[in-house]
Amino acid sequence: MTNQDNPTGGDAVLEGWIAAFRGPLVGLIASWGADWRAAEELAQDTLAEAWVGRARFQGELQDLSAAGAWLRGIAFNLHRTAKRAQDRHRSRSIHETEVPAVEEAPSDERQGALAQAFEMLNAKHQSVLRMHYLEETSARQVAALLGTSPKAVESRLYQARKALRVELNRVQSMTTKEVR
Repeated sequence: MTNQDNPTGGDAVLEGWIAAFRGPLVGLIASWGADWRAAEELAQDTLAEAWVGRARFQGELQDLSAAGAWLRGIAFNLHRTAKRAQDRHRSRSIHETEVPAVEEAPSDERQGALAQAFEMLNAKHQSVLRMHYLEETSARQVAALLGTSPKAVESRLYQARKALRVELNRVQSMTTKEVR
């Protein structure tokens, strides 16, 4: 019986992994400092690497909590390898100058304030907010990737939202002081 004939090793499991973890992986990898496009590519590479190497997986393929932890490890290794390769291959001539990236001004002041407040959050808060809200994943899926319980994720989300409100109020109060 081939993997495709067997529901425990076939396409259904892969589709389940993709449905459960593609979004959270993108958010997690982005929280490690990758831009969104690179994070999406690394998430796809992670799922492909996991599927190709599924024979090394210790556990049941359908167990999403075990699969999430395994995928997180693969994603971290791929991200670290890509970062090292990028650092190694970064060679510039003496005549090149680094031009700072110019971000487009957000059309809405509130959006700009929110983005600024978000950047002030610590990495754990940014990570859980990205994974849950930007990638629209459940607390259970985030928990599987972070190797924690859904209750712990809900607690982190509460703390992150609270911290974001504080930072947003700080940014907005600074902005109103500058306008006066």
